[in-house]
Amino acid sequence: MQNNLTKLYRKTQMYSAGSGRQVEISILEMAAGKLRACLGKDEELGYDSGIDEALKFNQKVWDVFCADWSSESSSLEEDVRTSLLSLGLFVKKRTFTMLAQPTRAGVLVIIELNDNLIQGLKGQAGAEQGSH
Repeated sequence: MQNNLTKLYRKTQMYSAGSGRQVEISILEMAAGKLRACLGKDEELGYDSGIDEALKFNQKVWDVFCADWSSESSSLEEDVRTSLLSLGLFVKKRTFTMLAQPTRAGVLVIIELNDNLIQGLKGQAGAEQGSH
């Protein structure tokens, strides 16, 4: 699956920034949606294959983003790259914790990070479209 995500993400680099951003947004929305679908009413989610798969999928998405952000060819400014990579490390740590003992609150933190990145990408895509 990692290879497929990497290929999909890399394909976005061939398109204009706007359509590439839309693919990034869609992938993050898919990951957040998978996590949301696993949330129940209980604080303790317990282990099941659904939450396991959703967490692993989300982590793979973030791994692909982090690989891009750490690349020398990244167009992001150094301080932005550093901040995003720090978030990526946080997501990895949180994911490992949630894989061992998933909680509603812990998964909600990951979903919130995805949602925040989605909003940032939407803002960036809008700013890029406005500058054309």
